[in-house]
Amino acid sequence: MRLWSVSPSILDRAALIACWREALLAQKVLAGLTKGYTKHPQLVRFRASDDPMAAIGFFLGELQREATARGYMFNAALITHPSSLSPRIPVTEGQASYELDWLRTKVRKRDPAWIKVIEDAADRVARTFVVVPGEVEEWEKVQVKSEEGKREKVEVKSEKGKREIKAANKIQRLKAARLTPGTRRSARLAGAG
Repeated sequence: MRLWSVSPSILDRAALIACWREALLAQKVLAGLTKGYTKHPQLVRFRASDDPMAAIGFFLGELQREATARGYMFNAALITHPSSLSPRIPVTEGQASYELDWLRTKVRKRDPAWIKVIEDAADRVARTFVVVPGEVEEWEKVQVKSEEGKREKVEVKSEKGKREIKAANKIQRLKAARLTPGTRRSARLAGAG
């Protein structure tokens, strides 16, 4: 289950559809209508909000509005507790950055043209959330590449461990990036080391 912290406007088609389905499942879990997924870490932040059902309702509403804008048919009637008031769930800068990097990695493989949408977006975090200082969230199962190039999930508890994984991932991105002199992206990546 991935309930993206990034704005629905920068999710590619596959991520938007998957997030909608997974958020509908999350809605059922939060309502107590399932036996599975009850301890899923992605639900921690929704459960911590003042009204978890309204929070997931707002999140689903944002996904549905984006889908409608793109011409997709997401059934708004499936949202059991629609809300027009953002729950303003805190998300750390590190978590937002991690998810943005992960989305870029996925999009490069399945829809490379969508990268421009991500890079040009003014708002990169969903309106459901408010960015606060901090590293990757403790509930996130961080993915790193093994020596064989396979992605592995690693649960990291310590701040030092999180910083080391973040630095290793940044180095991999820099090595993999094709830098074109004079572009904003090149300048940003070159300054990231």
